[in-house]
Amino acid sequence: MGDACKDWSKWAEDIYWTHFQTFHFYQFLRSGFDRRLVIPKTFSDNLKKKLSQSATLKGPSGLTWDVELTTNDDTMFFNHGWQKFVKDHSLEETDLLVFRYNGWSQFDVLIFDGKNLCEKGASYFVTKCGQTEHDNRCFTKKRLREGYMDDVHTPLDVDAGCTSPVNSMGDDSVTVPSEQCINSLVANKRTRQGARHVGSKKPATNGEGVKSNPSDDAADSPTKKNGAQVQQFVSNRRPVSEDEIKSALVLAQAASSDDTFLIVMRPTHVYKRHFLWIPAEWVMNHPLKENQEIYLRFNEGTWRAKYFYNRGRGNGGITSGWKHFVLDNNLEEFDVCLFKPADRMDGSFVLDVSIFRVVQEIATLTVLTPPPKRGRPKSIKSTKPQACDSYKM
Repeated sequence: MGDACKDWSKWAEDIYWTHFQTFHFYQFLRSGFDRRLVIPKTFSDNLKKKLSQSATLKGPSGLTWDVELTTNDDTMFFNHGWQKFVKDHSLEETDLLVFRYNGWSQFDVLIFDGKNLCEKGASYFVTKCGQTEHDNRCFTKKRLREGYMDDVHTPLDVDAGCTSPVNSMGDDSVTVPSEQCINSLVANKRTRQGARHVGSKKPATNGEGVKSNPSDDAADSPTKKNGAQVQQFVSNRRPVSEDEIKSALVLAQAASSDDTFLIVMRPTHVYKRHFLWIPAEWVMNHPLKENQEIYLRFNEGTWRAKYFYNRGRGNGGITSGWKHFVLDNNLEEFDVCLFKPADRMDGSFVLDVSIFRVVQEIATLTVLTPPPKRGRPKSIKSTKPQACDSYKM
């Protein structure tokens, strides 16, 4: 591997550990697992400053267990309290556990049978007394839905290690797919079939000077369950270089402060789904612990958006309204947004946004036309292209 490749790989690792909001690792249970469980060294070395002396493990059932984090000879373990987690889930040697770190020393755990590499169904019905929900007849559909952990698909070809993040929400949340290999993401992706261009205009505003899109609430909500096609966009931006990506991030970091947070745009932020998670650590220090309406401000424009708070994970995200902010301001993958709280407007929380673009030249996005539904060809109608600021789902 050449020096340039090594430098790029190191930079990508730094970005992952310093800017990603969730992290995964997995462990096959070996002899002695019932006493304590080792945490991969790469994970503990990179996050030890964020980890406290105790942690919370959330099982597939939605119940939580408090465990102590201890260190011995530079190795970190789940210790006191881990034994209870093992007993309640009837864990066995060779079982596979996948951990997702959500911040604030909180971990979601998925449990797999090491013999067949399939999930242990009983783990979704565990109670702390060792019974299943079926035994005490207190199981409800709502409970299962609330306790359902994010789908996690990770490579299982080694005994232990850190994996690429796969952030997929459960039945009642919007999906946030994984970050692809950073090298492959640099290549500009084009889709030539079933596409039409979307124009870019200066954002239109209502009488109060605030962009409002109430009709998008159902489409952008993280509770969407109707199975409808999700609108997607394709970039027409020229291929970007590694140096351009680095430069945008460096400039954003230089402008950041203790009261700001920055997000590197990913496909799920700007091309599909259009949902933006806010770091849990930042949410905990600001009045964002409930669903509410917020405002996003950039230059002379103001956008109204919906904020969704996930009490189970202690973080939240911007749903309805974020898509229009993205389209109106021509955000693209790898652009960096810096968010800073401002004085409230009409009693609502306000975030001032600074945008650091990878490429200054604007290229309008292309909106993908969903494929026809089988058996219902008559329901498909042609639609004329519309401008970004007025496009509705």
